[in-house]
Amino acid sequence: MVRLLETVAQVSPTEATVLITGESGTGKEMIAGAIHFNSPRKEAPFVKINCAALTDTLLESELFGHEKGAFTGAYKRKEGRFLQAHTGTLFLDEVSEMSSAMQVKVLRVLQEREFIRVGGDQVIHVDVRVIAATNKDLLREIEIGRFREDLYYRLNVVTLLLPPLRQRREDTPLLAQHFPQSLFRKEPQENKRIHSPGHGSTAQV
Repeated sequence: MVRLLETVAQVSPTEATVLITGESGTGKEMIAGAIHFNSPRKEAPFVKINCAALTDTLLESELFGHEKGAFTGAYKRKEGRFLQAHTGTLFLDEVSEMSSAMQVKVLRVLQEREFIRVGGDQVIHVDVRVIAATNKDLLREIEIGRFREDLYYRLNVVTLLLPPLRQRREDTPLLAQHFPQSLFRKEPQENKRIHSPGHGSTAQV
């Protein structure tokens, strides 16, 4: 984790696209936020989207926006996440879940720094740093044809691998202290202690 955070400190001031890998729950979004808020873009928006949570049609609209009347229910123009993140950072979580068609469209933005809203014809230029995350092995996804190799190399300028907590158990007492403190920060609470049965370790809350 020390080496990982050293790399975060090194890559944050740069414009490099970052790919964060690791199991679900390892803190990929927190690392992405740390990169953004320690970068020259920290005063600009940090915009997040979970690519696995939306259908292809909704994801396209969320990323690129749409024009009024582009489809049923499009009653007004919508600004997409790429434009919302202009001069800032866009965090693409679960990037491996995008369809091949969406991968092509995201690749074009990374290459050309431009896109077109759904239902529009105006080319929109953006200045966005992209950080992507996945819990899958993208090289394996490429082998079986589920992820584009050219997009992988666009995203994989710098790779950060987050180890699961079971591989860094020395962090457990720190986390046991941090989460209750965060929970009770707004309301002063009586100090309590969490005891680890059989290990004799204690974390004060």
